[in-house]
Amino acid sequence: MERWLWIILAAFFSECKGEDKVIQTEGFITATQENTVTLECRAETTHPYPYLFWYKQELNGFPKYILRRDRNSEGNAPEFSEDKFDAEFKDNSAPLRIHNLQVSDSAVYYCALTDRGGLKLYFGNGTKLRVEPENEYQPSYYKLEEKVDDKTLCLATGFSRHNATSTHEGYKGLFNSSSAIRIKDDSLYNQVIFTDDDGKNCEHGPSVGDCETNLKGDEMVNLVSLTVTGLRVIFIKTIIFNILMTLRLWLSQ
Repeated sequence: MERWLWIILAAFFSECKGEDKVIQTEGFITATQENTVTLECRAETTHPYPYLFWYKQELNGFPKYILRRDRNSEGNAPEFSEDKFDAEFKDNSAPLRIHNLQVSDSAVYYCALTDRGGLKLYFGNGTKLRVEPENEYQPSYYKLEEKVDDKTLCLATGFSRHNATSTHEGYKGLFNSSSAIRIKDDSLYNQVIFTDDDGKNCEHGPSVGDCETNLKGDEMVNLVSLTVTGLRVIFIKTIIFNILMTLRLWLSQ
């Protein structure tokens, strides 16, 4: 489910009229791997027995329930152990503590409020948490041989800070106008841009020395690809031959 669709649905069910609301003061937090972070959540409510919930939403994912806290009880989802995700309810507040941070903990965290009847939900604006690796790695730049729409691709890979490519000497503007991404469970970023000058400045990045030579295809991978393609052609020819033989037998009867 798209993030905005989920927020619209939450707003529809909450019917927030101003008397009850959830306040998350931090919009964005950056933390380092293996540390502990605390995400604030405070409820302003007229209900005598409020319940506070925490949800985690990863990029392009749907919100996942983490835990619930109130004055008399508590509970965590099986996927989110209390040793790692914990919160203490006090004075209508339940800050979320995340221990032993990992890159996979990077997400948007939403705090929500409901009363004992559970008929309405009030959501905070969310806090975006970005977890960076403990060690810093600079990007390596490669000019890819294949082109897309006559544009040469420049690949930046293996860097730990999401904005590490912003200092690139030749393509600073292009890198700043695109986003670095991390493959799921990977701790390092990758980023690709499209250049109009045949990528001549691709391998001139920050002052950490020249990068490797152009990224070339692996001969073994190419051989395997050709073998698979050949087998597919043989398979298709076999199917066509069987169809023709079946038609021939059918017509001869």
